Amino acid sequence: MGAKVSKAKRPKRRWIGITVPRTIQSRDTLQSTLEVSELAAFKIRLYDFHRADSDTARSSRNHCQIDDDVGVAVICVLLRDYDMVRAYFTSNTDSGFRSVSSSGKIRLIRERMGLPKPPRT
Repeated sequence: MGAKVSKAKRPKRRWIGITVPRTIQSRDTLQSTLEVSELAAFKIRLYDFHRADSDTARSSRNHCQIDDDVGVAVICVLLRDYDMVRAYFTSNTDSGFRSVSSSGKIRLIRERMGLPKPPRT
């Protein structure tokens, strides 16, 4: 086995907090929706997902002052794809997806969106 890759040489990431249409009720549905959209060319990893009718999503919408009845999610993209993915969420607001916040640290996204840190398993 080779030496461990240093942190500086690992791929850089950005986390994006997004709103999700009310019609999406599960992580699998969201993942498949992203895979068949224009974002299919990018490596997107889904971290957090909260359906529109969940208490966490209601709390997050209130925290972010979002009036629409939508779910919330946190996704991770590679830095090289970040601008194109963010542009997609900015330009396609009619699809129900919208970018709320982005950062290089997932902790900051969760704080800005009022999302709890999931328990470790």
